Amino acid sequence: MSYWTHRDAVRALMAAQGVTGWLLMDFRGNNPLFVQTLGRGASGGHLTRRTFAWLPADPHAREVVIAHAIESSAMDDPRWEVRTYHDAGSLRGQLSALGPEGTLAGARVAMEYSPGGGLPYVSRVDGGTIDMMRELGANVVTSADLLQVAIAQWDETQIAQHDTAARLVDDAKNAAFALVAERLGSGGTIDEFEVQQFIVDHFASNNLVSVYRPTVAVGPNSANSHYEPLAHSALPIERDSWLLIDLWARMNIPGSPFADVTWVAWTGPSPVPTRIREVFDVVKSARDLALIRLEAAARAGRVPQGWEIDRAVRDHIEQAGYGPYFTHRTGHNLGPEEVHGSAGVCLDDFETHDTRLVLSDVAFSVEPGIYLRGDFGVRLELNAVMGPQGARVYTPVQDDIIVLLK
Repeated sequence: MSYWTHRDAVRALMAAQGVTGWLLMDFRGNNPLFVQTLGRGASGGHLTRRTFAWLPADPHAREVVIAHAIESSAMDDPRWEVRTYHDAGSLRGQLSALGPEGTLAGARVAMEYSPGGGLPYVSRVDGGTIDMMRELGANVVTSADLLQVAIAQWDETQIAQHDTAARLVDDAKNAAFALVAERLGSGGTIDEFEVQQFIVDHFASNNLVSVYRPTVAVGPNSANSHYEPLAHSALPIERDSWLLIDLWARMNIPGSPFADVTWVAWTGPSPVPTRIREVFDVVKSARDLALIRLEAAARAGRVPQGWEIDRAVRDHIEQAGYGPYFTHRTGHNLGPEEVHGSAGVCLDDFETHDTRLVLSDVAFSVEPGIYLRGDFGVRLELNAVMGPQGARVYTPVQDDIIVLLK
């Protein structure tokens, strides 16, 4: 999945945005989106100098790569023309010549740039390069939605891979809860770290790969949204305790996407405390509201921006009296090989104001949470892919609290 797969759609979006062309730039790997968009990096060598790729909106114009003369052979490819520069002056000359009239004066040029740094996932080009482009007369705009069309939309193969990963991740979650229930039911002991390692081993035995390690959090640790148990400090999981498990993995296939879910349980056998159930119900209704809003937008023929969905969810939680305890965005992008993707929209009006469109075939998590420090936290996470009728959910959905011991 790259620009070449979605070339016509990218050019159509550039035309709709009044963009002259998309200029990608990489310097020593500072912009991984460069390689992802082109579908390859240096071939037969490595790059130590600045490299640019020009993707014009004009369907009759050819794509151009600008590379340093001593490294140009590493970028040879029949899909584009390679132009070279030798020094800073000739680089500016080559960049200026990209314009349709041999100049960039007045040209609207998309780059990995976000005004005010509002979307750090997109802000990959350094400020000095932006300054240079403006000095050449270019009006630099963000490539945020171009990136989505080029590399963030899943194809049917990736959706199938995600579906398989979601089933296997759910199996690991079920097995982990069953392990806790068996150990506590037989009078044995178990702690957060042991359950975490059990999940890691379960992934490996099912040929799943991951990054970082899953969260297994009991009691007050569940109120730490990025808690990770360690062998020397993990808390024991006991009867009548609150337990949160957040786990993510993908198939061991290049380009396959992650499944990333969070489930909660009460170990029992005593009834679930009223306060926990109250917070669970608020989080559940907030999660479901995100899907309702996405469906409503689709039915109205409107493509919402990511911040809108987060704002609706956040307002709902605030109205329930828990606003200060919802301390992260509603959802993150799910990218190929990235559990927190960079190229696709996030449901976020908190950490950022994500103005990217929730485009069809772009995947994301929906995971509101309420975290009462020193007491407990609740997060319910599912994965969805935007479709013409709303968000299609591929992961199992938790609608009630699991009770491990009756």
